[in-house]
Amino acid sequence: MRKKLLFALIVLLSLGLALLVLEWLYRSQFVDMYRPELHTFNPPQVLAANAKPTLLVMGDSFTASRTSYAGILQDTLQEWRVINAAVSGTGVLQALYMAPKRFTQFHPSIFLYQGYVGNDLFDIRYPTNWHTISLARNVYWFLANHLRVVGYLNYRLRQVKETLTSRQGHVLSLAGPAVAASAAEATGAFSVEHYDTRVKLYVRAEPSLIEDSILVHGNRQHDYAIFLERLVQLLTYCKPAVCRAYILVMPHVCQVDAAYLTYMSQLGARFTTPAALGLPEYPFLVRLRERFTAWPNVHIVSPLSKLREVHAQQAVYYANDEHLNAAGQQEIAALLRQQLHLK
Repeated sequence: MRKKLLFALIVLLSLGLALLVLEWLYRSQFVDMYRPELHTFNPPQVLAANAKPTLLVMGDSFTASRTSYAGILQDTLQEWRVINAAVSGTGVLQALYMAPKRFTQFHPSIFLYQGYVGNDLFDIRYPTNWHTISLARNVYWFLANHLRVVGYLNYRLRQVKETLTSRQGHVLSLAGPAVAASAAEATGAFSVEHYDTRVKLYVRAEPSLIEDSILVHGNRQHDYAIFLERLVQLLTYCKPAVCRAYILVMPHVCQVDAAYLTYMSQLGARFTTPAALGLPEYPFLVRLRERFTAWPNVHIVSPLSKLREVHAQQAVYYANDEHLNAAGQQEIAALLRQQLHLK
């Protein structure tokens, strides 16, 4: 028995040590762990150095696709080299890990960071909820809060699984849920049954997440402070003398279309002040602007009004996914060309 216990202890210590080493490798990006995404979303001729000024884009699944607004800009801008360095499922913490290598690689004249009101604060701190979420999920989120490489390993394992089951192969896995949504249903009606399973999981774990994130209150006030602190660190890589920085704040779909307040409620989301969620100047955005008021090279881009205007005529979101559809991505690309003064 003692030998078995000793063996189990040695195995646990070895696994713990291995995780700590992987955590260091991940946070330092000593090995470029997101190199596959970089080469998936950027043709070789784009990655190759040239005389054009560089627009470096980082973000999450709204951006991490060849068909996203970043891909559209890449294909249409003649005078710029657009580098899409986005990674699905990441937030400002992971962007901060990647930034030193990406800025050294590409020396951008413009840096665009895309954030998302819907889950950026969720990425800062995964919740634990022993009443509505499984034990395995709670343990995973607890570990991922302290060892960020755990989330990375899960991300890679999920890609392997999706690659094995998908007819569209590896690019689909790297591109994330937005591309999966377009393949599953480009149009249609909202359905609780068919809505994105990850969103349903997040809402079940924390029913107030959407409202607390938009209004920056409740359990998410402290997380927003951490978000701002890390964002400040990220933007220091964009030196004022040589680089302009833009923060693209993607709104939650319920801010664009009030009908989604009802839909999100059907998924389990809880809203106590729904009218406040429709304000064009909402706390997440307002406090972001206030934080960077004294930064002359940092600009905030809010597409909320534009998306509302277009959505009144045609849908800019998928019916059962919180991501922008092709029309929505086109509108973001057009807005950025205007606000970033790109030709």
